Amino acid sequence: MGTNRRKWSAATDAIPLRKAVSGAAAIVAVSLLLTAVVFSNTVVAQRAADDARILHQAEATLGANNLALKALSQAVLLAEDEVLGVANADTTVAAIQEASMAIADLRSVTESFLIALDGDTAVGEAAGTVIRAGDEVLSLLDDGDVEGAGVLLAGPAKQAFEQLRDEAAVQRNEKLEAVASTNDLISRVGNLPAFLAAFLIPGLAILSYRRIARSQLKLAEVQLDARLASERQLVRAKDDFVANISHELRTPLTSIFGFSEILLDQGLVDPEQSLELLAIINSESGELHRMVEDLLAAARSEAGTLSVQQSLVDLASTVNSEISRDRSAEKHVETNFATAQAWADRERVRHITRDLLSNAERYGGDSIRVECERQGDHVAIIVSDNGPGVEPRKAVRLFTRYVHDGDEPLMVGSVGLGLSVVRILAEAMGGDARYEREDGWSKFIVRLPVSEQAAVSSRLLPARTGSLPPQVAANLHPASSQPSCPLVEEPSFEAV
Repeated sequence: MGTNRRKWSAATDAIPLRKAVSGAAAIVAVSLLLTAVVFSNTVVAQRAADDARILHQAEATLGANNLALKALSQAVLLAEDEVLGVANADTTVAAIQEASMAIADLRSVTESFLIALDGDTAVGEAAGTVIRAGDEVLSLLDDGDVEGAGVLLAGPAKQAFEQLRDEAAVQRNEKLEAVASTNDLISRVGNLPAFLAAFLIPGLAILSYRRIARSQLKLAEVQLDARLASERQLVRAKDDFVANISHELRTPLTSIFGFSEILLDQGLVDPEQSLELLAIINSESGELHRMVEDLLAAARSEAGTLSVQQSLVDLASTVNSEISRDRSAEKHVETNFATAQAWADRERVRHITRDLLSNAERYGGDSIRVECERQGDHVAIIVSDNGPGVEPRKAVRLFTRYVHDGDEPLMVGSVGLGLSVVRILAEAMGGDARYEREDGWSKFIVRLPVSEQAAVSSRLLPARTGSLPPQVAANLHPASSQPSCPLVEEPSFEAV
């Protein structure tokens, strides 16, 4: 019986031990379960954080890439405007500095992006190409090669920016899908990680977009300053134009009125003197007629009502007849006409010839040369003179209306319309106009199409940018058939 009591006592003593072991096992199981839940939440949360970090870097890269491209474009545009005299040097320098900062930001962002991607090859190559292209554009701008910078930015550099944008967009889209999948998993595991993930992504995006918005605001301020400066310069140029045109019109009118008064008072007593006075009246009337025609052509062009009546025109006879009627007797005019026809408006061709001859007679040397020659599907009217030419900083603006250099007109004694009207009429007929300096001769070249088909093809070419002269616009569109004409670079001139 004592033995049974001992067995029962041992059994009763084992019950608390089993309960303790069962409780410990339950605690361990719950702890393991909680640990598994926490661990799974931690793993999922870590995965979400990694995806969100890469997504943030992708968004930041896209934003920095877009901002750098816009900053470079603005820097090139303002540099071109500085060449044209519609933007000051300080604005251009500020735009170049802003572009340099944007490239530096892009370099920093892409480095962080590559670290997050563990050195993705495609993104790395695209980022390297973009950084090199951006640095090269800035280097060209610093060296003053605005045309080269524009061509590079419009071609290889833009392609590089688009390639980096596409690679970053692929990573962004992949991580967007991954984040969406992770969020779904987190929502099943626990609400707290889902909340944290949902809060983290917008927070990072807001920080990224806030930085981009600040940079875009600075860029907008630079653009606004440039526009205001351009508008002020245009208003001043038109005010100067009104003053100049009043003076220029008064000069021939005074001669016409004065000499006609002499003839009326004295009569035709001295035939030789009377013929001389009549010749002066006729010459001044022709000059007055030319200026009025220029004013009408410019006004109709601005109003969009300028019209041309084109047909096959014999350039040799048309140009030669205008030379015989309008040229100055004090200067020798040498002609060299090839047999050529152009699809043009005869009266507009006469107008162009009058303006080019007047320009050569006023500002050229003592010899004037007029030629017509075939150039592909165009015929060129070339009016040359052996004068001193035009400074390079002014040559790029010869065909721009109302152009003034500071407080002085671009061409002294000019109202700033003649050459611009030449270009307007040439382009209306499907041609172009440009200036060259070669072997001591200044050449003003107007090209007109040889056929209606050639005229239509010329009008389908990309439009020129703003008021750039034809030689600069040609370099911006190397795919066109129009030959490129570099800016004047004479060693005797000091380039500004």
